[in-house]
Amino acid sequence: MAEAVDPQSIADPQQQRTKDPVMATTVIGAHALEHMYGRAFLVLIPQIYITLGLAPIQAGLLDAVRQLSGGATSMTGGFFVDMFQHRRAHILAFSMSLIAIGYFLVSIAPTYGLILASLALASAGTALWHPPALGLLAQRFPRQRGLFISLHRSTGNVGDWLGPLIVGGLLAVVGWRWIMGGGTPVLLALAVVIFFLLRNVGGPKIEGVDYGAKFRTQMRDMRESFRGTGMWWIFTVSAVRGMGDRSLLWVIPLYLSDQLELSNFWVGFHVALLAAPGIFAGPLFGALSDRIGRKPIIIFIMASAVIFPTTMALGGDGPGMTASVLMFGVFLFSVNSLTQAAAIDVAAAKGLEGTFIGLMWGSNAFFGAMASIIAGVIVEYIGWHAAFYFASGLFFLGFLSSLALPGKFITRDPTPA
Repeated sequence: MAEAVDPQSIADPQQQRTKDPVMATTVIGAHALEHMYGRAFLVLIPQIYITLGLAPIQAGLLDAVRQLSGGATSMTGGFFVDMFQHRRAHILAFSMSLIAIGYFLVSIAPTYGLILASLALASAGTALWHPPALGLLAQRFPRQRGLFISLHRSTGNVGDWLGPLIVGGLLAVVGWRWIMGGGTPVLLALAVVIFFLLRNVGGPKIEGVDYGAKFRTQMRDMRESFRGTGMWWIFTVSAVRGMGDRSLLWVIPLYLSDQLELSNFWVGFHVALLAAPGIFAGPLFGALSDRIGRKPIIIFIMASAVIFPTTMALGGDGPGMTASVLMFGVFLFSVNSLTQAAAIDVAAAKGLEGTFIGLMWGSNAFFGAMASIIAGVIVEYIGWHAAFYFASGLFFLGFLSSLALPGKFITRDPTPA
């Protein structure tokens, strides 16, 4: 028997239909700006590395702290987003405000320790964004879940592409601190816009809700969602992919700057190149997975991702490196949207979209932080190329794990239209 839908999770159907385009455009569009800041920071790591005289392990910790903070926030944030769905606009606006304040504090922090603390605050804001945003898209577009989650990821890729390009150019005229603090007014203004445009998207508050009972029900439903559904394998693939991702994302710009001695512009260009293909590849893979299932697409992407970290290590500073970065970008983020869609396929029946997105982001972040630190140790004690081989090994483990995914995921909403 189908689970009853929590009336708190939906608005009046007519109102909901009229607000769908505004909601989708706002949520998907704002995601680009959030990612511009996060990815731009990777281009600034070599500048912080030089300015503060850091060791490779300390550079890895800059990314690891972001992941740990985001992971802790995601783990708890997603659960409470599902409990207080009528507050989704507040949560999205608060998320953008935290990002603005956190990166502004990075821009004025005088010491390495305070930079880490400020990054933790900004990353908590980033982590709060995804559970309500993806939960809304999954609920409103159940028959095109893979497509809309991939579109959300795709605009993130637009931000990932633009941010490094803009920062690579700006570094020729201003310092990294000015870049970190310069976007604060824009982010705060966007938080206000999000609040007013989306203030009704979560539906009306239901009076007399027993939140203690609701909490116990969500805990029970969460445990049941892991039993015999393949959810553990979905999380395993996602976590191992996240480890490969985070072990490389800070290594690539620092390797290009420190070892290949490329200019700030070309470092930014290559970091942007990681994201550019995903703008188109993500929605394509997402729509295809809605038609033929998540598993075959995930297997293909994970197998392909194994190759390109190794070719980056062997490519030198010529076209081989650029081509490897470009091809890696085709697959790097696409699988993330598909594992999220696969988890929501299972969780949606119990109204736990936000909970499972939060758990997935949280587990990815914790394992990703571990991989960032390990990569820093590898660079310091073995060498740069070994870090790329380490990432290829992680993606190979992800490929093996993807073979154990259930043969079929739900890719259509079982509820009649």
